Amino acid sequence: MAESKSGSLRKGLNSALSILSSLIVALLPYVYFANKNFDMLGKKDLWLSLGIVCAHWLLVLLINLLLFREVHKASLATLFSVLLLSLFHTGLNFINRVFPFFYYWHGILLVTTLIVISYLAFHKLFEPKTAGKINLILGLMFLGLILINSFPTVIAQVKKGSAQRTGSVSMITDELTSQKAKEELNNIYLFVFDEYSGHEGLLRYTGYDNSAFYESLENLGFNTSKRSRTYALTTKAEVSNLLNLNFNASYYTEAEKNEILKDTYLFKKLPELGYDLNLINDQGFISTSQEKFKYLYLPQKMLSRQESLIGLLMDKSVYYPLVKHESNARVLEILQMFDYAKKSSTLQEAGLFTFGYFMFPHTPWVVDENGTEINKGDWDNWKNPQVYLGQLKYANKLIYDMVETLIENDPNSTIFLLSDHGFRYPTHMYRLFGEEMEDSDLERFYMRNILNAVYVSGEKHDIEAYSGINTVRTVLDKMFNLGLGLIEEAN
Repeated sequence: MAESKSGSLRKGLNSALSILSSLIVALLPYVYFANKNFDMLGKKDLWLSLGIVCAHWLLVLLINLLLFREVHKASLATLFSVLLLSLFHTGLNFINRVFPFFYYWHGILLVTTLIVISYLAFHKLFEPKTAGKINLILGLMFLGLILINSFPTVIAQVKKGSAQRTGSVSMITDELTSQKAKEELNNIYLFVFDEYSGHEGLLRYTGYDNSAFYESLENLGFNTSKRSRTYALTTKAEVSNLLNLNFNASYYTEAEKNEILKDTYLFKKLPELGYDLNLINDQGFISTSQEKFKYLYLPQKMLSRQESLIGLLMDKSVYYPLVKHESNARVLEILQMFDYAKKSSTLQEAGLFTFGYFMFPHTPWVVDENGTEINKGDWDNWKNPQVYLGQLKYANKLIYDMVETLIENDPNSTIFLLSDHGFRYPTHMYRLFGEEMEDSDLERFYMRNILNAVYVSGEKHDIEAYSGINTVRTVLDKMFNLGLGLIEEAN
């Protein structure tokens, strides 16, 4: 009797382990994407997505229990089919690289065939015990992957919590020992707008005279330059150079950029002067450790094609045709970034350095000059410069509204408006359509023409023809007497 009871318990335990193994496999995509986007997800999103993933797994398990009428084989079939369904779109994209005309329904046929063949194999070839052992092995393997994938997120959250706890103590100390010094530090805002063309480049490639926008900034107290140029034509190089206030290279790989951004001059020097850091990080481009920033706004890293974890998981799965992709998500994200930039002027009365990277008016071009959504087919329409121009004109409205609010809330502040490069029309026409440039050096000269404007408590400051780097250097010298001087201007 005791042996029979023990055998029943062991059998029940083995069955539970098989079922648990299939659930662990089903959870791997959820865990991977949740960890990858953890700082951008709310608790409601995490729990809702977890519930839907588990419900999907349970439904597939129940179907397989009806088909196999045996726990181990049903669990094995579940973990296999759930994994195929969950990563269907990812696999389809991989196949498309080799076979461009392999479409959704081809993938459905392939997956269905694989599931049918595997089900027949599980039914005919595997004994329940064998299926149970395979389940256990796969469950342990995927559990290991989940733990490895989750470890960095857990460590980061522990450090973040520790920093917040110790930060509250150091904040009190700061208030007692250096409050007066911080009150004397006027807030600084440095905004970089990706692909915003300078006056000369805009005239050359779109025929548009942007003088009215410059005049509106000057009426607010800005100093402007229409002849400023960057040293590089790539964002990775120019933003890295700007944060280090020096021209170090005209090109960086992603890995090189990330290494350089670990420790930059501005993010080190300004805290030494007493500033707290605030970051607006569109698409997660600034890879500097988040621990350096007291305040942080981090939009999603996917141009907001998905605004939730469950939307992202569905987009990777066999159900991706049900997901509606709209430009409105990106428009909303842009508006939220500008709204946060305006609110940055209310975070601290003094001693705050805000750095904002906006991948805007860079592609995707999702709005016209009135902020109205445009046709999806024009999101990357390089053949028609007027599409880009429409989004730039809308950027003018958002930028002006933002700086007007900043100056109203914080009139003694310093505000930089820069771009990393101009409209790279000739480069993309060559890359996408093979259109040769008659004089590549001349075109690069115009493509490197950038937005450059600075407000220094409403005071006059000559920056004409200065690069963005030299503009920042000369203003910081005036504010803090750092002795930076100027570097050689770009040719």
